[in-house]
Amino acid sequence: MNLYRVNLNLLIALDALLLEGSVTNASKKLFITQAAMSNNLQQLRELFKDDLLIREKNHMVLTAYAKELQPKLHQVLQELQCLIVSGQRFDPLSSDRVFKIGLTDYLVSLLMPKLLRYLQAKAPNIKLSIVSVHHLSNSDAFEKGEYDLAIGKVAGLKPTISTQLLFKETACCVMHRDHPLNKKKIITLDDYLSYHHIAVRADNPNFPPVIEESLAKLGHKRNVRIEVPFVLPIFKLLEEQTDLIATIIRSITLLCPSPKYVIRDLPFHIPEIKFYLAWHQRYNSDLGHQWLRNIILKIGSGYTI
Repeated sequence: MNLYRVNLNLLIALDALLLEGSVTNASKKLFITQAAMSNNLQQLRELFKDDLLIREKNHMVLTAYAKELQPKLHQVLQELQCLIVSGQRFDPLSSDRVFKIGLTDYLVSLLMPKLLRYLQAKAPNIKLSIVSVHHLSNSDAFEKGEYDLAIGKVAGLKPTISTQLLFKETACCVMHRDHPLNKKKIITLDDYLSYHHIAVRADNPNFPPVIEESLAKLGHKRNVRIEVPFVLPIFKLLEEQTDLIATIIRSITLLCPSPKYVIRDLPFHIPEIKFYLAWHQRYNSDLGHQWLRNIILKIGSGYTI
């Protein structure tokens, strides 16, 4: 079939269908009716001679062909979008683009308030869609366009993913003001190890726990009472358990300032923790993307501690 006979809008519909795995969600994403999206799916099945999406129990799943097609199609559409955008002038004041940003919960709290204030003043029609991302080690997520850019610790990314250092961090101890160690001027390693701890669980082999690795090199291991996959709830746990110690990134303490907590230096050395801005190289020449990256880099530089 000749390409000029194909309605290219169907490919945009297919991209949404394969990303969402749902006619209903895909129709909402493209702001069309569910009936229209169902009609698109029928035309796409005839065009590709494949069911593409099939019902399995209470949800739709991609066929084997659709799974193979999805990343290729998404990349082609992203490159086409960049081709169009790169030839245009970008005006923050009039742009109504939606940028998808991959972030953790605490990085949202740390960086987004300043970014939103800036957008309100300089780019009032630009919108942000935050995607929950804990570690930047999956290049496929960038390839598929799950987010336009992301911020976090990076490891094992493909050369097609560009990165730029955003800020460096150190770690510190946080404890309730009534913790026994708060009475001491200097906390020793023996002091640190003699109490129970809250640990943030990494859950990713590309990012081994820095605290545990540093202590292991010294021949020690901390006594962890509770592991959590999130950072911000730690402050509530410390409020309830006055004998616990949390070891967290120092800038996180800016998010929950309270006289109930005290911040103390670690009694041992750990490597610097580096956070990067990462994006697919297809956006290198995208003027709007460049503009947003530069703003985030300026905001991030203020958090170097």
